[in-house]
Amino acid sequence: MSQKSVALPVCTSCNRPIMPGEAASKFHCPSCQQVIVWRCEKCRKFSRRYKCVNCGFEGP
Repeated sequence: MSQKSVALPVCTSCNRPIMPGEAASKFHCPSCQQVIVWRCEKCRKFSRRYKCVNCGFEGP
């Protein structure tokens, strides 16, 4: 039998894997629109900062 692995998205702020069903959000970088930013529930709740890996934009 072959097993398939699924790559989970990772929170842009804390680098923690985002589990299916978690109250996370994803959106394109507000500045460059080139990168999808993932935010886990905790980082959203505590307004932790994130940084776009493409353009360096930082947001709350």
